[in-house]
Amino acid sequence: MKKIRTGIDINQIKITSLSHIQGQPHVVKTLKLHLDAHFNIRSDYANSNPVFGPVMLTGPSGTGKTLIASAINAELGNSRFIESNGVTINKKTELFSILLNADANTTIFIDEAQGMNSKAQHILLTALSEKKLYVPAGIASSSSHIIPLANFTMILATTHEYQLQDALRNRMRIYCRFDYYSVEDLVEIVRQRTTALGWKYESYDVLKMIAQRAKKTPRLALNRNLQTCWHVTQSHERDLITVDDAKEAFSHLQIDESGLDQLDRSYLNTLFEFGKASLGVLSSKISLPGLTIQRIVEPYLLKEGFIIKDNSIRMITQKGREHVMDTSNRTVEDIKNDH
Repeated sequence: MKKIRTGIDINQIKITSLSHIQGQPHVVKTLKLHLDAHFNIRSDYANSNPVFGPVMLTGPSGTGKTLIASAINAELGNSRFIESNGVTINKKTELFSILLNADANTTIFIDEAQGMNSKAQHILLTALSEKKLYVPAGIASSSSHIIPLANFTMILATTHEYQLQDALRNRMRIYCRFDYYSVEDLVEIVRQRTTALGWKYESYDVLKMIAQRAKKTPRLALNRNLQTCWHVTQSHERDLITVDDAKEAFSHLQIDESGLDQLDRSYLNTLFEFGKASLGVLSSKISLPGLTIQRIVEPYLLKEGFIIKDNSIRMITQKGREHVMDTSNRTVEDIKNDH
C-alpha cells in the first residue's frame, strides 16, 4: 500500500503572495507599497492603464529573487509568467519572441540579467522606454518596421547590477536590494516548507541544523539541505526527520557546522598553507577558473570573515585559520557527529 503524503519535493510548493515571504522585510515592504499604489491608481483613474514596474531585484544568489518575482506575478493576477535567463536571450530572435508574445497579463522575468550582451540590453531598454520594438529587415520581413508592444510587467534579477548598462539600470522604477538571511529567518522558512509539504521533524534542532548550514540563503536551506534530509529519512523507510538523519545528510553532503563544503575548505586549506596567495595560484591549486572562485567561492568567505582581499592578494584571517585547524583532521564521520 502506497503512503499518502502532501509532497515529495521541495519545489512542489508555490508562493502565491508576498505575505508568505519570510525575511527580506525591506523588499517586501517596498513592493507592497508599490502594489497598493498600482491598484489604487487603476481603481481611481478609469482611463488609466498603469504598468507595474519595471522592477530590479539585486543581491546574492539564492536569496529569493525568483521567489519574489513569482509572488509579484501572483499579486498582480497576471495569467502568464515567462521566465528566462540573461545569457539565453542574447540572440535577437529569442528576445523578440519573448517581447512580442507578451500581453498586458504577462510578467517577464529575466534572471541573471547581467548575462545580456550590450545589444540585448539596448533592445530591452527601448522596449521598456518606448513600448516599441524596432525590427530590422530580414528578421520578420524584407524591410524594417516598428511593432508596438503590450503593457507587460518586466522584472530583472541580477547578482552583479553594475554589469548592466547605466541607462537600463536607471530605467528600473522599483529597486529592491536583497541580503543574506538570519538563521532565525531560515529556521522559519524551513518550518513553513515542512508544514506545507506535510513533512514531520523530530525537534527544533533539526530545523536549526538545516538553517545553520545553508550559508544564510533559502535556496541552500531548502533545495539542498532540507531535501537531502528528507531523502535520508525516506531511505530508512521513515516519515520523521530526526537529528541523526540531518547528521547523516550533512555527512553525505560534506557540509560542516559553518556551512562550508569541500570546495570552501580546499580554498581555505590552500590559503592556510601559503598564508596569502593570488587568484591565479588559488585557481591552479584547486583546479577552478578564477572567475568561478570570485563569484562562487569567495563572496561568502569574505562576508563571514574567513578571508580578506588586498588588491589581487587573498589572505586567510584568524577565523579562517581556526576553522582549518578545527576541521583539517576530521573525517566524514566526525562531521556527521557534529551538532
